[in-house]
Amino acid sequence: MKNIDWKDKKTIFALVVSLLLIGGAYYIYDYVWNPFVLEEQALRSELDAAEQELQRINVQKSRIAELELQLVEAEADFERLREMFPEEEKVPLRLQDLYAVLRSSGVQIQKFNPEGRSEKDHYIENRYSIVVNSGYHMLGYLFAEIANFNYPTLITDLRLGRYSGIANELQKAESHGWTPITVSVSFNLTTYTSKVIKAPASTQGGKK
Repeated sequence: MKNIDWKDKKTIFALVVSLLLIGGAYYIYDYVWNPFVLEEQALRSELDAAEQELQRINVQKSRIAELELQLVEAEADFERLREMFPEEEKVPLRLQDLYAVLRSSGVQIQKFNPEGRSEKDHYIENRYSIVVNSGYHMLGYLFAEIANFNYPTLITDLRLGRYSGIANELQKAESHGWTPITVSVSFNLTTYTSKVIKAPASTQGGKK
């Protein structure tokens, strides 16, 4: 520093230029380079996050077909449950089902009466009283067919009695070889429907 001639204009000019260069370099480093580096790091982080998200999406895309199949199966299961537990009891269809198995089993129906319904927590029981005349084997076939209905059923209060025309039936069976009617049977048949839960009505107005 002692050898610097502070009165020399060239020296002063060189010193000023040096300071300006240093200041310019510092400005570029601090206000241009550093923000550029930080922005680059942020963009790289976003790129990494986007690539990870893309990988997750590609993994899920490979499961779309599987999920669609599961959805179709779930909808089919739901429709089967709706058939098993309809929202309304369809008495004509129940009677139609019963007559179909009665015809196939050879049982003679004497009575089919709806006996009302009772509500439970999540479902409704629909009761029917039924009286038929039948042979023992016919009766077993009838109950087996009722058990194969595509909706739940329950048989209760089963009562068997001697058929009043059994002598005539036995005589016909000996003459013609058909299966005789030997018993009179009464029982209750219960089917089930789903209970529609109504949403609570919204409160009108506020407190007075």
